[in-house]
Amino acid sequence: MDEKLSENVRDVKAQVAALVALQKLDDEINQRNRRIQCLEELIQSEDKTINHLREGLSDRKKEMESMLKDRRAAEVTTTQKNEEAQRLGGQLFEVKTNEAYSTLQNEIQQKKHETALLEERILELMVAEDELKGKIKETEAELKQGEQQVAARQAEHKNEIVEFEKEISDFQAQWETAAKNVKFEYLDLYQRLRAAKEGKAMARIENDICMGCRLAIRPQAAIELKKYRSLLYCNNCARILYVD
Repeated sequence: MDEKLSENVRDVKAQVAALVALQKLDDEINQRNRRIQCLEELIQSEDKTINHLREGLSDRKKEMESMLKDRRAAEVTTTQKNEEAQRLGGQLFEVKTNEAYSTLQNEIQQKKHETALLEERILELMVAEDELKGKIKETEAELKQGEQQVAARQAEHKNEIVEFEKEISDFQAQWETAAKNVKFEYLDLYQRLRAAKEGKAMARIENDICMGCRLAIRPQAAIELKKYRSLLYCNNCARILYVD
């Protein structure tokens, strides 16, 4: 009877040790997966920063196109107003009455006033264009520098990701080998707990505290745990308990 009990203890102890080994490998894998996720998010964030600069440059170029369009339209209208004023001026010598003469003069003055406003607007647009050209050059320089810096950083990030993926592959191979030492029912249980508990199927006990949920376990459970008669679970988080 004692021999059978001793054999069972050795078996359970070996299974717990094998499960702890799997957990440690999973911890290594999860740590690197989290690092990869952080790097990928960093790459996305940097892409957004560059895209923001590109959008800003595009908006300024569109603004420049709009200004040029407005200025050209104002110049065309100015030319038309001048031509109309000249035409009306030529008609001054053809009118027969003072009233008609006065009316033509008023129209000519109105055209000249409108022309003066348009010319003022054209000057304002030219000044604004010069300012915007400077901003466009600054944004282009900032974008070029940003693209170079981001490209260099992202190349480093991607190299890190490749290295982490290699390490994950190595740890996964070790995991597959270590899993062969675990009985099917225990391995199945471990994998279901791992999926349900954010990668943590095992929980170490320190001073009668489950390090998985940070809550106290039953004193009797701590005693039974060290006897290795069967797998024990935390009543709070359901993880498989073990002691170093």
